[in-house]
Amino acid sequence: MRLPALCLMTALFAFKSTVALSGFDEGVASYRSGNYTTAFKEWSEAAQQGDVDAQYNLGCLYVRGEGVPQNRAWAVDWLQRAADQGDIDAATSLLFSNPVTDDRRKDFFSRKPRPTDKFRLTFIVRLSDGKIHQRPCSTDEKDGARIEFNLGLMYETGSAGFPQDDRQAADWYRRASKRDFADAQTKLAYLYAAGRGVEQSQIEAARLFRRAAEQGNGIAQANLGAIYASDSTYKKDLILAYALVSHAADMSKQLALSELPKITALLSPDQLREGQRLAEKWKGNVQWPPEIAERLGPPN
Repeated sequence: MRLPALCLMTALFAFKSTVALSGFDEGVASYRSGNYTTAFKEWSEAAQQGDVDAQYNLGCLYVRGEGVPQNRAWAVDWLQRAADQGDIDAATSLLFSNPVTDDRRKDFFSRKPRPTDKFRLTFIVRLSDGKIHQRPCSTDEKDGARIEFNLGLMYETGSAGFPQDDRQAADWYRRASKRDFADAQTKLAYLYAAGRGVEQSQIEAARLFRRAAEQGNGIAQANLGAIYASDSTYKKDLILAYALVSHAADMSKQLALSELPKITALLSPDQLREGQRLAEKWKGNVQWPPEIAERLGPPN
């Protein structure tokens, strides 16, 4: 029986996808065992089948000269193929491999990022300000979020050849925040609090500080504590404020160290004892105790 053309094409595509996936995973196993030549062979086959993660890693092998002689032209070719499929690591590597121009920035931001959780190789490049930018190997989404955070930081500060642009900074911080990257949530919260690049919203700032604080970010904890110590849109809770700022101070966060005496001065002796008890219960742990979660109430 002859298969319809559409069914045949679908079957062939599924077969190719399976082959590419198999080759990629075998390449990861070979690379992790130090067999770079075999990793190069496996990723080459997967890359030829259109596997974007294999294309990115193959470009990195050419950059590093692992399993194959260094070859910048081939590295750029494979990284470009991956970037054309929306790979943000490849696009970032290409962006910073040469002086950052307006045209290259526009090309970079015209691409739709494609997040991945597959094994990634390191690339190291020198930025236009002379600093080294390094991407570590990773197998989780946090690494992609770190790239988005760094791009936001460069826009906020106007560094590495990027123009200072709070709106763009907020956009990249927001992308990383959606992946629960605490540093990005904290930075975005500051922008909302000040109304820089976004419509000012103290409620959104507090919500983001809480999300970052819950992950152990000391700066966010100090800011959240300051919010609960003030007459803000949130219910004032000096005991909660003390516990939050005290925990951040234990991490030597300068903001917390300066705010703690101010909050302490507002507490009655009984409140101070309760705040100290909560802070001691939390001490040494990233996750806050249930009593603090109960005082904060359900997240927005």
